[in-house]
Amino acid sequence: MAAVSPEGRLRAFMETGEGDFEALALELFTWQRAQNPAYAAFCGGAEPARWTEIPAVPVPLFQELPLTSFPVEEAAVVFRTSGTSVGRRGAKHLRDTVLYDLGARLHAEACLGPLPRAGVSLVPTAPDSSLGHMCAAFVPGMPSFFSAEAGVDAEGAWAALRGATSPLFVPGTAFALAELLTAAGDPVALPEGSLLMVTGGFKGRRTDLDEHGLLEALERLLPGTRLVGEYGMTELSSQLWAVPAGGPYRPPPWLRVLAVEPGSGEVLPPGEAGQLRFVDLANHQTVLAIETLDQGRVLADGGVVLQGRLPRAALRGCSLAVEEAGA
Repeated sequence: MAAVSPEGRLRAFMETGEGDFEALALELFTWQRAQNPAYAAFCGGAEPARWTEIPAVPVPLFQELPLTSFPVEEAAVVFRTSGTSVGRRGAKHLRDTVLYDLGARLHAEACLGPLPRAGVSLVPTAPDSSLGHMCAAFVPGMPSFFSAEAGVDAEGAWAALRGATSPLFVPGTAFALAELLTAAGDPVALPEGSLLMVTGGFKGRRTDLDEHGLLEALERLLPGTRLVGEYGMTELSSQLWAVPAGGPYRPPPWLRVLAVEPGSGEVLPPGEAGQLRFVDLANHQTVLAIETLDQGRVLADGGVVLQGRLPRAALRGCSLAVEEAGA
């Protein structure tokens, strides 16, 4: 008899907090190993007693294997990593986006409050972009001023911002927002309640503008607009938010983050910098434990301070889609 999926209990935990994170994580691990042959092979004989011991899949493995906890031919949605010039793209296959969409909205509203109903998008809108999917779900039908073919339409975006009559949600990658600044004129005071989301770092590529300089310029040119940071990745189903932008990133209750020693995988104490590992209960359909190529510090309260890529790690991320479009 096939094991029963814990999806219902996961959803209840996300919606109400009902349940115990560690118990759910261990149950989900056991279920995923039984359903996901590739993950079972990766885990070997591991028998974790705590959530911190669950084997974490390195993100490059998503370039090689589907890593689904269901027959991959049943996938209705495929999200792919950005950065087409750095090799094969990783892919995440999903039967549906029910838990993804639920978690994204719940945590965004917990961190930001009600989201504006109108928007101006500066993020990729390709069907296989998880970032584009999330932003379109937040504000359906908002106009986009970025395309993979043409890059950023900075003049068009500024015209839309100047013409706003109601609060706006403005999601943008770091590179897209840097491009936006190249066509900036006089400051634009957006309607009260407007929210600008910054996501994706510069990753050392083709700009002298750092995060501090970007946020400073945006504050000057969009006075009164609330600036927040978002951190996510294709391989995860949950996001972290920094409120205000530039501060630590806050994970949702169904996502835990560890900093580990690169190589050994030893879990580091709070505040020590290391390689970031995520255990995401919303990753029900794939694998819940992911080891990234990012580094940072996990604070005692669970917040995360990002510190860029690990040395010699391949460049990747949603900002690269913007940079490559303009190459």
